[in-house]
Amino acid sequence: MTLESEIYNSPAKFFSIVLLAVSLVFSASGQARADSYDNVWMECHYITQCSMSEANVTVKNVPESAPGYGAINDWRIGNGAADSVDCGTEGIGMVGLLYGHHRLMAAGRSNSELDDKANATCKAFFWDWITNRNNQIQAAGETGFPASASYDTSGSIRSISGPSAGVTAQLLIAMSKYRQLSDLNDGARYGTAEYKLALEMGEYINHHVSSWTVDRSYAVASFRALSHWATAMGDASSSRLYSSRADAVSNELAQAQDLGPFKNYFNYLTHHGVGMYDGGNVDQTGFSPYEFNARPPREAYASEVANWWDHGKAGSGLYLTVQSGPYTGGVHQAVPKYADRSYPGDSFQLADTEWKIARTSKQKGVLLKEAWSHYNFALSPLGSNIGSGCWTNVTTTDTFIGGFIDWVDDQGNRPANWQRYVDTSAYMIVATEELVFSSEVDWSK
Repeated sequence: MTLESEIYNSPAKFFSIVLLAVSLVFSASGQARADSYDNVWMECHYITQCSMSEANVTVKNVPESAPGYGAINDWRIGNGAADSVDCGTEGIGMVGLLYGHHRLMAAGRSNSELDDKANATCKAFFWDWITNRNNQIQAAGETGFPASASYDTSGSIRSISGPSAGVTAQLLIAMSKYRQLSDLNDGARYGTAEYKLALEMGEYINHHVSSWTVDRSYAVASFRALSHWATAMGDASSSRLYSSRADAVSNELAQAQDLGPFKNYFNYLTHHGVGMYDGGNVDQTGFSPYEFNARPPREAYASEVANWWDHGKAGSGLYLTVQSGPYTGGVHQAVPKYADRSYPGDSFQLADTEWKIARTSKQKGVLLKEAWSHYNFALSPLGSNIGSGCWTNVTTTDTFIGGFIDWVDDQGNRPANWQRYVDTSAYMIVATEELVFSSEVDWSK
């Protein structure tokens, strides 16, 4: 997409372009960060500043053998310790970094600063953190990963939770993407070296995946990714096994479609196969089957889900997406629980989902317009009168530029500035890859 068409489709983007061109510091190449490539550059750089490795200047003398070396903090490592690590968020964040840096490299829009930081972050995460046995939970040919962990400034473990099939699936997806997108020319070597670990992770997911819609969505994507990996390794038997398993779990997901007035997916199915919403709240995991390529976006129900999220109502008759006013296009993470808050991350996720559905839908133009509305809401900088005002792309109250403050409520309140999460940056990169560069991010390949 050209810059002209980008401005035409995206007035909020135009505002950010002008603001960035005037206000932001120059990159090492001497170019002002003023377009979508430079927006991606900034969020890639931000993710590297969350790395417990030499990519982040606040991290000092952490040995590569330490369990915490290479961990990606939830938000950022301002004190030198990865003291709050959501391991699934790490996986999503690294997928974003891989796509973003690869896009910049291909376009000649990276620079030596980002190259060094991105490569150090990826190497530390994929070759050290994931392969460190202290971060794995192993049993009888299976390897799972914890839902969360905490490390001190030396990289030693402070605490670590039990394993999660959903988190293990997110990490397996990220590993598969590294095999394909690494800019260190080590993807093939990684695919060979870590194939055994990937199979053990696949076994763990296979035996422990829950009936929650989002976990099943991650599982389908990870099984398909592992099937492609197995094909590349010449392992036809494992390729067939995980392709078949992906089909089975995808079919199970179809049983979670809410065929009542809520055109959504239930949060989970009971052991009797009854669909349920968690605590009565409808949340953004309802569109995760399409976001993570776990259900075909061409099926009729996909467009119904997209339209319902755009203009439908859930608990207490509340809209899922803000319909008018300065926060138009903002997506609520859950209704009615968080109906007064709009989230940049969820808005990017719905933009991603609708872009995928639009390509085979009779409502392509409508869905693309809605996708841009969600994207524009999220991609507005601090101080904006229109949009989320959550993007810390120019000014910030700390030394880290980049990332998105988690939410804004109806009164314009936002949480503490440190509540910026690497998965939101990743979802921004993914949505930009699709809406701006017209290239799908298929989580299942």
